[in-house]
Amino acid sequence: MTIYNNIISSRISRYLFLLLLITLTSIVNNFTIAQNMVAKLSDEEIVVVIPLLKTEMAGYENVVNAMSNEQDRRYQLFLDIKSGKTDPLDWLKQHSKYIIVPQGAIYEPDCSRAVSIKGWEYNQDPESVLKPSAVPTAIFSFGKEFPAINKQLLGENISHESYQKFLYNSVNQNDPSYKKIHEILEETRLFYVKNGLSASYGLSGGRVVSFYHPDEEGLISGIVCDIDETLFDPSYPELITECRSDLMGPCIEIKAEYELLNKIFNTAESTDQVDENIKNGLKKVNITEERYALIKISLLQARMDSEYPDAIEVPSIDFTPTTDEERETAKIIEIIKEDALARKSNIKIYNKYKSELDPICDDLQKYMGGQY
Repeated sequence: MTIYNNIISSRISRYLFLLLLITLTSIVNNFTIAQNMVAKLSDEEIVVVIPLLKTEMAGYENVVNAMSNEQDRRYQLFLDIKSGKTDPLDWLKQHSKYIIVPQGAIYEPDCSRAVSIKGWEYNQDPESVLKPSAVPTAIFSFGKEFPAINKQLLGENISHESYQKFLYNSVNQNDPSYKKIHEILEETRLFYVKNGLSASYGLSGGRVVSFYHPDEEGLISGIVCDIDETLFDPSYPELITECRSDLMGPCIEIKAEYELLNKIFNTAESTDQVDENIKNGLKKVNITEERYALIKISLLQARMDSEYPDAIEVPSIDFTPTTDEERETAKIIEIIKEDALARKSNIKIYNKYKSELDPICDDLQKYMGGQY
């Protein structure tokens, strides 16, 4: 046992970090590297792999650039809605011919703007790489308050405590005026049904009607509710400012779904497509995905080793294994020895193709290291 501990401590511990890196990379790439931590590289293999690596890195660069462009375009929509340059209802009508409301519904542009950019205050961290985006939403009221709404629970200045009380007891369905509220919901539901939309009550005790047009299912949706409690959340003060005076009663909300926003803004080639292109390229040169992943790790290791070649130690077995435990230890040492010899050999290969491999390894570290 003492021999085992001494050998493991002195000769294996320095390889644990690399082993962890290999293991994590293997999990990410959905396969297992059976034994060695690095591949012994050859001229023939490197010549074939370099074009694939360049193609893969260029593909990821295109994805990153497209994603950045997409984020900028989403951010511009946010800025346009925030400034008033773009009205949420106008935007929705540009992308749908089914943005309709019954007679008596009143559009609330300021409240719609506030709802569309809700939560942008939380994206103001200067260290955040994410920019705020908008979800265009059109809000309509029916022009009057109803005593059935327990607005007294909110108080003059809404606090988190008063909001919680209101959230769980926002309406009094026993109040006579609630009958009129429910009539508005039912009349609105029938309006949408007659106009070819799907409209039905959800699991909210008849308090909310959900609707959408079959041609736009998953793209644009709406609700009709007796009161939208979320508009009075003090966590979003602009909502309260813009919505409180007009929406103490039934309202209609029509909004873009994320599927529509993705359809409009998402122009990026997916990483799945990049991976598929590489898979096809590997088949042509008869290299497995497992081997390709190991080559990438080996190149990164060779780059580091080329700076400190004398740091590589080649271990040897200086005892005769007699127990199962020691024989297992001997196997591990043999694997580490093979890796050490492969690393020494890989330094020569790397230096031979250094001018091409250096920029590739820069990109490998950038993408595999999670900078994007």
